[in-house]
Amino acid sequence: MVRKLLLMSLMMGITHQAIGKLVAVSDGGLYVYGNVRESACRLEMDSAWQAVDLGDTTHAEINAVGKQSAPVQIKLYLLDCPEIATRMTNSNSMTTTTSSQQPGYQARFVAVSDAHNPDLIKVEGVSGIGLRLKDSHGRPVRLGQTGDTVLIDPGQNVITYTLQAERTAAAFIPGAYHAQVQFSIVYQ
Repeated sequence: MVRKLLLMSLMMGITHQAIGKLVAVSDGGLYVYGNVRESACRLEMDSAWQAVDLGDTTHAEINAVGKQSAPVQIKLYLLDCPEIATRMTNSNSMTTTTSSQQPGYQARFVAVSDAHNPDLIKVEGVSGIGLRLKDSHGRPVRLGQTGDTVLIDPGQNVITYTLQAERTAAAFIPGAYHAQVQFSIVYQ
């Protein structure tokens, strides 16, 4: 550094003498730093906000409490999942999920519960049905609770859930209905 400054000073002197004018030269330096790390998966935005059409359900399909319509798939796309070690605690089963190479996620779905069956999502516009949300293994999703860890492959992944209408004990009043469900995905 001292040699560089000495050389620059000499060059400035030569430049000043050769031109006969004073030339201002400013020097500076950069301190560059950063961090390289694995990033979490990212949720494809097309799957972050979805309109799910459950179609038409007849009273004959759901004519008794607990009867369900045909399920409709909901797909969430996780992209660029890194190959990382996972160690996550599962609050539902009081276990720990670990992997040396697979990333993991936990999902949480929040919605207003049906008054007659709190495991179902409340719908607006009709009476006598709620919506049942199930994970990719066909297990009911507990609303408002973070699910157990699911290990996924590094790279791209499709997570599939299903929704279906389910008959409740409320009086049956047909018509158009809607509901809103929020979800969050927690990555390792």
